[in-house]
Amino acid sequence: MQGCVLLASSTGGSAATIQAAQTIDAIKTAGDLGSVAVTNKTITDHAISALSGKDCRLLNIFNKKNICKTPAPDVSTPEKIKAFQKFKNLEQTGKIGPKTRIALWRIEHELDDE
Repeated sequence: MQGCVLLASSTGGSAATIQAAQTIDAIKTAGDLGSVAVTNKTITDHAISALSGKDCRLLNIFNKKNICKTPAPDVSTPEKIKAFQKFKNLEQTGKIGPKTRIALWRIEHELDDE
């Protein structure tokens, strides 16, 4: 959390630079606490997720999980179910049958690369 402060002080930064770094660190920490309370992800997690297009949490490393995983597809409408089925080369029924359920389960349990 004190990354900016350590960098500023180790490079011989002025008192004003160190104070600015401490302020930035405090704001980032407050933002992270608020973000984790609402989304269970830090601001950094959100940034990495946005850049990668995956669901990322840096703290997963402590649980021996992948930092990023493919998010579950949106299958909230028959059209979205059909799109998912097409992507997985399944019969496009627009309903969640056994094969679609298995494909979703495989994604949820990180058994597919896609």
